[in-house]
Amino acid sequence: MTRSAKSGRNWTRRLAEYVKRNWGVIADTGRARVGLCSVLVGVVSGLGAVAFTHLLKFMYVFVLGGLLHFHAPPTGEESARAVSYPGPGWLLVLIPTIGGLISGLIVFSLAPEAEGHGTDALIRAFHRNAGRIRARVPLIKGISSIITIGTGGSAGQEGPIAQIGAGFGSNLAGMLKLTTHERRLLMMAGASGGIGAIFRAPLGGAIFGMEVLYSTSATESDALLPCLISSITAYTTFALFITPKPIFIIPPLAFRGLHELPFFAALALLCAIVGFIYIKTFYGMRDYVFHKIPVPRHVKPAIGGFLVGLLALRFPQLLSGGYGWVQWGAIGEPPNLTVDGDSPFSPHMHMNTLLLLALLKIVATSLTISSGGSGGVFGPSIFIGGMLGGAFGRMLERIFHGTGIEPSAFVLVGMGGFFAGVSKTPLTSMVMVCEMSGSYSLLVPLMFVCAVHMALSRPWTIYEEQVPSPIDSPAHQGDFIVDLLERIHVSETTVRSTGLEIVAENAPFARLVERVAGSTETLFPVVDQQGRLTGIFSLRDLRPALLGAEWGPLVLATDLATRPVISVTPDDDLHTALRRMTVLNSDEIPVVRRDDSASLIGLLSRRDLVSAYLLRIAAFRVEGSENESKNEHSIKF
Repeated sequence: MTRSAKSGRNWTRRLAEYVKRNWGVIADTGRARVGLCSVLVGVVSGLGAVAFTHLLKFMYVFVLGGLLHFHAPPTGEESARAVSYPGPGWLLVLIPTIGGLISGLIVFSLAPEAEGHGTDALIRAFHRNAGRIRARVPLIKGISSIITIGTGGSAGQEGPIAQIGAGFGSNLAGMLKLTTHERRLLMMAGASGGIGAIFRAPLGGAIFGMEVLYSTSATESDALLPCLISSITAYTTFALFITPKPIFIIPPLAFRGLHELPFFAALALLCAIVGFIYIKTFYGMRDYVFHKIPVPRHVKPAIGGFLVGLLALRFPQLLSGGYGWVQWGAIGEPPNLTVDGDSPFSPHMHMNTLLLLALLKIVATSLTISSGGSGGVFGPSIFIGGMLGGAFGRMLERIFHGTGIEPSAFVLVGMGGFFAGVSKTPLTSMVMVCEMSGSYSLLVPLMFVCAVHMALSRPWTIYEEQVPSPIDSPAHQGDFIVDLLERIHVSETTVRSTGLEIVAENAPFARLVERVAGSTETLFPVVDQQGRLTGIFSLRDLRPALLGAEWGPLVLATDLATRPVISVTPDDDLHTALRRMTVLNSDEIPVVRRDDSASLIGLLSRRDLVSAYLLRIAAFRVEGSENESKNEHSIKF
């Protein structure tokens, strides 16, 4: 054996011995636990995405394809197939109705929290339920969503697959008895893994887990590493069974410079207007239509399915997710498409048709999900944004004919820009659209539209459970208290320097008892003849001397004083002061000069500390309200 081979073996053996020897320490750290568990969560999320994809494809083939003879255009990763019109009409209405009824029965009988688009339930579990998701919810959500989408319901895949991964992460943390913080991180890691796999977008999925929780630019930074690990693992696991390919096939596109930005700014404004309509319709349908229908909850998804079926009689493009229609009708005819001779569809949709489909998709999605049906909103949002961008691009192409405007560019930018504003996930939207199309050539205009739409649409979001920032999340309430206390210094509070009961260190015990009995103070600084602080005692320190009456007359104040003196300076923060009060076991603490620990300034009370904290909280709220008011005035259309 060569010397290098022996050296390699020795190095490997030493590494293995080190890991074995220090495994207890490694496994005892929170980051290591979460990191190791994130790998397992990623594997399960990837397998869940594989199962979800195959079962949904089965529903497409045997329900929509077999019973309705309906074949939508293929996406970029699917094999060639013909496009055909669905029928007969009565069956086209019946199948979504039956699908909605079955989904409603399953959800409202076994796991009512699985209704709707699912991502809100995930966000709510993080903020308000300590990251807990019932073990049955992912399974119920997955099955009901497959039935809803597979029978033609207008819904997407991100909600169910996010809950599948998140549910496993949450329950794994429970089985291993991890902390609440670790459970929350594993829950978001599972959501990222599922989304990264099923949309073939590992980086976008990872960012989704840390970005979707908040309605502003705030992110859950602690979740980044677990989400990355889980998303990479899930995507790799998914690729073992299904070869990942870009979902959309796009022609060569490029951003041509500054002169195109006004066009994209107009697209962002259009996305903001339609996004507002989308959210108002989505929740208005739930609150003012389906909540008021006097029928059992499990029947309402059937009503939504029936109405979607009626819309599909004229516009079958609204059924299910609709990525193929975005590819064919808006981006351009993919190479894997063959058109059935009897198909009435044209691969060259007019801009009016694209705009109408975008608006009708809002209605169809609201009917499906707001009625209690199960499915996500990402797929429909991509459809709406893509069709909206396609209509806008073709309008520009007609107006500025011969200038080289490429409508497909506005389709891709519209997808990401629209979802960024309605979901408040700009980074996720940018990266996922680039990964789903296999191209970063339009990243600059995509960033621009996402940013403008975010700025215009700050007051509304499709995810009701989002909170503005970690400050507003119950999950970070304790963290925020500490963080805010660390920002306030003792010099900014009220330090009481008058009315103190200062005791000379040579004061006899009888004199002490007399002064304490006539005082309302609880803490007594002890000073020497020069007035310098030498110690401190409380009523609690005085009690033992009172019990020992036979030696009480021999006790002086200096004998009762605690040393060294636990104190703070004006430069210390309130978190430090609060911790030292706890150590001192008192509601007050001495404040001394920063350069002389024996020079007493006064006493800081817990009450004054809390008052300073509450004043700072009030200032934050006033500032936030003023900013919100400014934003509302600036986005009126």
